[in-house]
Amino acid sequence: MRRKSDDAKQNGSRSTRMYKDAGSWFFNTREGTVVGPFRDELEAYTQLEVYIRLVDSGMLPEGVVAEPARARAKTAG
Repeated sequence: MRRKSDDAKQNGSRSTRMYKDAGSWFFNTREGTVVGPFRDELEAYTQLEVYIRLVDSGMLPEGVVAEPARARAKTAG
């Protein structure tokens, strides 16, 4: 799924956004945040699709992004 503002030559891969860490799945957003943890890869991909659709539709409130990885890491303790 492409954003209207994406360069037509840009060829992003969602697989590079998805990763597994300590048995849980996460994905990175273009805004530089980490979203997760998810139980399995399917749930993570499903939530990535939801996130992309919210951003593309403009339904994600301005200033609302996923929690930055460094903040999440501090609370995961």
